[in-house]
Amino acid sequence: MKNTHSSEINSSIGKSEKKNNKRPLRVGFPRALLYYKFYVLWTVFFETLGAKVIVSPLTNKEIKDVSVKSAPDEDCYSTKLYFGHVLFLKDKVDYFFIPRFSSDHRTDISCPKFIGLAEVLRSIFPDLPPILMPYYSKAKDGHGKIRLFKIAYSLGFKFTKNPFRILYSFVKSFRKYKQYHDDLYISEDELKRWEKDEFVFNKEISTTDGTNPFKIALVGHSYVINDSYASLRIKEMLLADNVEIITSEQLPKSVIEHQMSKLDFNMYFRYEREILGTVMHFLENETVDGILQLIVFSCGPDSIGGEMASRFSRRNQNVPLLQLTLDELSSEAGVRTRLEAFLDLIERRRKIKESEMICQ
Repeated sequence: MKNTHSSEINSSIGKSEKKNNKRPLRVGFPRALLYYKFYVLWTVFFETLGAKVIVSPLTNKEIKDVSVKSAPDEDCYSTKLYFGHVLFLKDKVDYFFIPRFSSDHRTDISCPKFIGLAEVLRSIFPDLPPILMPYYSKAKDGHGKIRLFKIAYSLGFKFTKNPFRILYSFVKSFRKYKQYHDDLYISEDELKRWEKDEFVFNKEISTTDGTNPFKIALVGHSYVINDSYASLRIKEMLLADNVEIITSEQLPKSVIEHQMSKLDFNMYFRYEREILGTVMHFLENETVDGILQLIVFSCGPDSIGGEMASRFSRRNQNVPLLQLTLDELSSEAGVRTRLEAFLDLIERRRKIKESEMICQ
C-alpha cells in the first residue's frame, strides 16, 4: 500500500532540498497574541536560517470552536484563541515557537500569561512538537543585548552549525523589525497634520464630497485590532462607513509617555500604556469625533485600562467613548447595532456644533 503521507512530503520538497535529501525544518508560529508584535522579527530570523515558517491561518469559526473547547475557562478570550491556532499547526510543524516575553523595558511588563503560556500548552498537550520558548525580561531579570545574542544562538544552532549564518540572520531580522516599527508608528508632526485634516491615513476613505469624514480612534491590543474575526470586523465596518481610523499602535511613543507621566502611579502593563495613553491624548486634545475601545473579556490589564479610560471619559464628555467587550459569545450583528448608534451620536453632535457656529 502506498504511503500517501510520505508522497505528500516528497512532492513538497524543492529541487535543492531533494539534492540534499532533506527538507527544511518547519517552525510553527501561531497567528495570535505576540505574533502581531514580533512576527517580522522572528519570521525573517528563522527563514534566513533556512527553516520554513508555517503560520496558522486567520482566525475563523473552526479555530474559535476548537479554542473554546480546549482552553481553560478562566483564560481571556485572546488566550483561548491561541490554543486553537496551536492545535491547527500541531501536526504540520517540527517545532513551535512560543516566546516567553515579559518585558523590553526596565520597569514595564507585558501580560504574565505570555510568560507561562508555552509551559501551560506543553502540560495540557504533551504530544505537541518541541516548543522553542526563549525567555526575555528586561524588567525582572535585567536582560539586554547579551541575552538576545544568547537566545539567537541557542535557537540558531537547531537549524545550522554555522555561527556566522546565525549572526547574519539575527542582524538582518532586527533591521527588518526596526523598519517595520518605523513604518508602523507615525511621527508627532504627522499626528498634528492629521488632526488638522491635512491628509487621511486610510486610502479607502473618500473625501470627494467636500465634507470631512468622521475620525475614530480605535484602541485595543494589536492582536485584537488586527484580527478581523476576534474583533468582529470592526475596522472593516468603520471603513465601509467612510470613517477615518487611527489606532493605538500607531501613536508616537513620545505622545504615550507624555500622557502616562500625568498619572499618579506607574501603569506598568506595557501594552495597556499604549491603549490608555491614546485615550487620554484624544480626550485632552479633542481632535477625533469619537474613541472606540475594544476590551477582551476577563483580560486583567484590559479591566484596569478600561475602567481608567471610562473615568477619564466622564471627566471630559466632549469626545464620546464606546467600549466594546469581546468574547466567544459576541456577535457581529450586536456590534453592528452598537456601532451604528455610536456613529449616529457622532453625527448629531457634529450637526449641533455646525448649527452653533452658524448662529455665532
